[in-house]
Amino acid sequence: MLRRDQGAKQPTFADQTRAAQAVPEDHVLIRMKRAADWSAVESALARYYTSAEGRPSWPPAILVRMLLLEQFADLSDREIYEQVGYNLLYRSFVGLSLEEAVPDDTTLVKFRARIGKDGAREVFGALNRQWEAAGLIAAKRRVLDGVHLWAKVARRSWISLMREGQTLVVEAVMNVDAGRAQALGAEFVPAIGEAEPRGEEAPRLERERTAKLLAAVADIKDERVQERSRLLAAMLKDEDRPTSFDDPDARWGHKSKDKPFLGYKSHEAMDPDNRMITGVDVVPGNANEAVRTDELLEGDTAKREEGAAIIADALYNNATTAGQARDAGGRPCFAGLNAGVISDGFEYDAAADQVVCRAGKRSIGKARMSQSAGDLYYFSVGECGGCPLRLGCPKGLSFGCLTKGELEGKAFGRRRVYFSDVRKAKIAAGEEGRAWRKEQLKVRYRIEAKFDEQMNRHGLRRARYWGLAKVTAQVLFNVITVNLKRAAKLLREQTAGPPGAVAAPA
Repeated sequence: MLRRDQGAKQPTFADQTRAAQAVPEDHVLIRMKRAADWSAVESALARYYTSAEGRPSWPPAILVRMLLLEQFADLSDREIYEQVGYNLLYRSFVGLSLEEAVPDDTTLVKFRARIGKDGAREVFGALNRQWEAAGLIAAKRRVLDGVHLWAKVARRSWISLMREGQTLVVEAVMNVDAGRAQALGAEFVPAIGEAEPRGEEAPRLERERTAKLLAAVADIKDERVQERSRLLAAMLKDEDRPTSFDDPDARWGHKSKDKPFLGYKSHEAMDPDNRMITGVDVVPGNANEAVRTDELLEGDTAKREEGAAIIADALYNNATTAGQARDAGGRPCFAGLNAGVISDGFEYDAAADQVVCRAGKRSIGKARMSQSAGDLYYFSVGECGGCPLRLGCPKGLSFGCLTKGELEGKAFGRRRVYFSDVRKAKIAAGEEGRAWRKEQLKVRYRIEAKFDEQMNRHGLRRARYWGLAKVTAQVLFNVITVNLKRAAKLLREQTAGPPGAVAAPA
């Protein structure tokens, strides 16, 4: 049964004397609590409860504030239960009087499972809509980026995972057919203390051993046996294979070329003017978050202007992402790639839709490259063959591996140059477009600062739970926490007025 948060309660004598003196009204937590209308949270989560059946529940707003307090102080369910019990500041933020009991850690676990990632997303949207209405979220641009977090799993070798999976499958068979499980265990379950096999042949032998076990249990219809067998079989794949039996959604990814991590990425959109996060999309660590820009922008909790700048780093500088930004009504503004390309030696004439080489020759036609969203421009065979600059022409010819002497004895074929739609659009925008991009990219650093806050102050370096759905809920509560902090600051600035302003007389 849903019991609603009644908001301000009639204070007792103890509340008036002890709490009023101990809790500073200007503390960031108290201002965070005042920065939201929590009745919107109650309304958003009401559908997760029945209205007349069961025992009265804890008000959802109280439980949400406890989960936000966990993120704020980087505490566990057990720790937050204990600290709200004796910390008057925390108790005031949660909304409990001195005489009231505190929801225990089991209650928090059940509540988080009840609302799931969908409920957390509804709370995120409900609060952002309030702040948008209050003028705390602007509509003219968004900055996008992703940050990684480590999964709550041990890092294991592939052979070690195979051995663990074989043991788990045999354990599941034990619940169905003990005799058969004993026979399989004698062959496939490693003995305690048995060393992991080494050598070049070890992976191949382990693959054959695993395939043999899967074939031996293929006829068993038990759901648990089949589930574990499917997961073990997925680990035999060469690509996108699970890396843990505890968290099968986690994947190996790379922060940079030489910095791998095992876990997830939080792909976020932020209003850089007010530094409020408006969109969240959590993906496995091996996913390219840039090509999921459409999902991130579709889930934006605040309105954007038509043609709003969509700002991001060079990872997003591709035709797919640029197209997704345009389809969402935005104007892509991505940092350039540093790597040189063949077309650097050519100019693009946007008005004529032609490519011009260093000798001043123009392309005579083009072929659409649909898979890469660009055009391959080609020149005249006669002009290229007689060109005095042909030996210095940028590499990329069909016979570009030939030596200078061999090249001089060959008929010089036509030159072909590729220009992507993204690059052509930038060139067509001219100097005005370059100035606009330069100005917009100045604010890109602000999302990095927001990620630093989430990771180093509020515990987003590591996943607290197993599975994409639960990690998504964790990230959403983390984002709501930093948004609450920011909203409290912006609202105080609104009240104070511009710097140097004199408050109006009462």
